Amino acid sequence: MIQPHLPKKNLQKCYSGNCMTPWGWAILEHYDQLIYRLEFWGGKRYPGIQNLVSDPISQETVDYLFLSPHRFSLKPQGTEFQQSVWQALLKIPYGTVKTYQEIAMAIGRPQSVRAVANAIGANPICVFIPCHRVIRSDGTLGGYSSGSGVDLKRQLMSAEGINLPSADLSS
Repeated sequence: MIQPHLPKKNLQKCYSGNCMTPWGWAILEHYDQLIYRLEFWGGKRYPGIQNLVSDPISQETVDYLFLSPHRFSLKPQGTEFQQSVWQALLKIPYGTVKTYQEIAMAIGRPQSVRAVANAIGANPICVFIPCHRVIRSDGTLGGYSSGSGVDLKRQLMSAEGINLPSADLSS
């Protein structure tokens, strides 16, 4: 469940560090049991992955997060619209997909598919706010802004047992 939006000025209580996850290097921003960001290195926002060193506190936290996600609260920073989209993503059952159009309809904004796609692309807590479960209406994967992009999206979907569209339909 996403917790209420925190003003950016409260982020001084946030701890940030690199960590290794089952899907590669990530940056984790957290404080106690609160997760503000989990994004993979190699994507649009964090392009460089050379000479990364695991931060012990972030590594311990991310290991525990993957083992017991229900013990953490998600606190992504974003607009009210982005928050509504991310909340809708949390309702997509494990091992299933929804389309960008279905998400737009779920939040009561059926004409805002492009804005929904942009909000999904801005999701700062990968895996746990499951933006990888959203595909295009034509069945193709669409994009993925974190890590290795669509390749990582395929890996995450495959790990959930989601039947993937053929490789040549990925963009």
